Amino acid sequence: MRRILLFVACMLIPYVAMGQSERPLWVNGFHTDCVNSYLDVFTAVGSNIDEAKTKAVQNIADERSRATGRRYHITDQNGCLSISSEDELTVKCRIVDEYSELLSTGVYKIFLLVQTAKHPELVFEPVSVTNKYPISARVLVPGMAQLHKGSTTKGIAFIVAELAAVGGIVAFEGLRSSYDSKINTTKDAKKRQDYIDDRDNMQNLRNAFIAGAVAVYAWNIVDGIVAKGKKHVEVGSVAMRFAPFATPDAAGLAMNIQF
Repeated sequence: MRRILLFVACMLIPYVAMGQSERPLWVNGFHTDCVNSYLDVFTAVGSNIDEAKTKAVQNIADERSRATGRRYHITDQNGCLSISSEDELTVKCRIVDEYSELLSTGVYKIFLLVQTAKHPELVFEPVSVTNKYPISARVLVPGMAQLHKGSTTKGIAFIVAELAAVGGIVAFEGLRSSYDSKINTTKDAKKRQDYIDDRDNMQNLRNAFIAGAVAVYAWNIVDGIVAKGKKHVEVGSVAMRFAPFATPDAAGLAMNIQF
């Protein structure tokens, strides 16, 4: 039984312990239309990160130029961009998050998550980029919470481990029943004892896989609740989160509401 549990643990630990990829989910494409603003992703390529970022910011202005037929001037104040024409302020936007990667030697690509106000006088909705996820019913299905968080390899590892454990339960229970039914089919004392021993061995292996399935399922729930995932975008003014806590006197779930 210990060997079975050790095998399952050794199979899962490398995937559960591995760090999450720093590549945010929004990089793959993101657009949200809010009440006062909208969010889009702008990209550009350059010989260094600063050059790529400058080009990406220029792409924002170029898009507005094509949309209105005007030429614009960009003012950048710590990521808050003012894109104005000669006669009036036409665009207010800000960089919510950025990500860059090296494509090849001397070639960088940058991604900017930009929030643009629909009118300069409107206030931006609260937007955050986080690797934390609220608790959901996905934790009850092995691997689903991990897949939702972008941890594909870890999610598949939980699914495979749980299926392997359940398969072991079914297989060894079938063998146990088979040997059990053979006990009364012979009057040979030695064969009866062999069948009894084989039945007991299959029962022990079945129980080991039951313990493994329970352990993997419990591990999946805990990991699905507390593990961080890939960075994703949250839009809204109120965020409610649950987190496990433990003190010398009590343990449970803590609810946090952020305005």
